Amino acid sequence: MYNRDAIMEVMHDIAIESDAVPYVVIAQPKRMARQVAQSFHGMAKDVDLTGYSTGYVDIVGEAVDVARNYLIEQVIESGAKYMLSVGEDTVLPWDAWTRLHATAEANPGACIVGVYYVKMAAPMIMVRNDAGHITPADVTPGQLIRNVWQAGMDAMLMPVDVLRRMRDANPGVPYCAVYPGDDELPFIGEDNFFYHLLRQIGSEVICNTDVQCLHMDLETGKYTAHPGVDLTRYQTQIPITEPLTIADRQMLTDHNEETRPNGRHI
Repeated sequence: MYNRDAIMEVMHDIAIESDAVPYVVIAQPKRMARQVAQSFHGMAKDVDLTGYSTGYVDIVGEAVDVARNYLIEQVIESGAKYMLSVGEDTVLPWDAWTRLHATAEANPGACIVGVYYVKMAAPMIMVRNDAGHITPADVTPGQLIRNVWQAGMDAMLMPVDVLRRMRDANPGVPYCAVYPGDDELPFIGEDNFFYHLLRQIGSEVICNTDVQCLHMDLETGKYTAHPGVDLTRYQTQIPITEPLTIADRQMLTDHNEETRPNGRHI
C-alpha cells in the first residue's frame, strides 16, 4: 500500500521546486469583473504559452491610464523578462505568443505588436511617412512593419528592460497619462503618451502582421478583424459570431455606456 502522507510530502516538494520567476506576465485591464474574451489565468489558457513560466495580473474598473501604470509596475516587480499586454475584448490567435516572442528575440530592445482593428474601422497600426503624414498601415499578413508610429496596447509584447529604461529616463513621469483636450492641448490618449516615451528612449515598435486579432463586443461575440482571418485559429471564452457592421454602431455605444466605470472606460 502507498502512504498518502508520503505522497503528499512529495507533492509539496514538487510545488516548491516548480515555483519559478515568470518569464512572461500577461497583464489585462478590465472595465468590470466579468467574463473576458480570453482566459490567461490558470492552467487552461486561450493562447499557447506551453513550456514558459507565466504570471498573470489584472485590474478592474480604473481609468485606463491608472490601470496601465499599475500593471506595468506590477510586472516590473515580478522579475519577468516580458510583459504581454492584452485587452479584455481583444482576441489573440492561438500562436500569438510564439510569433510575438520570436520577433522580440530577433529584435532586442523592440516592442512587438499584433494587429487589431478599431471596431468597425481601420487597423490600430499607424505609420508616419517622410512628409509627416500619419496613416493606417497595410496590415496584410506575412510581413513585419517596422517603426510603427502609433498602435494600441491591447496586443503588445514589451521587454521589461525597456519599461525600466522608460522609468529611469523620466523620473516622476508615469508610463501612461491621458489629457482630455481643451483650448491648450488636443486630446492625448494613454497610448499616445506611452509611444512618445518609447521613441524618446529609442525603442522601436514592430508589428508582426501574422498576429491578426479580433476586436470583440463582449455582449454579442461580434468582432472587427482583417477580412481574411481564419476563425479556427482562435480559442475564446465567448462564442465568436459574425463581423460587426455599421448597423451595430448604436449597440456598441449602449454597451460602452453600460460598462463605463465612474464615467471612464478602457
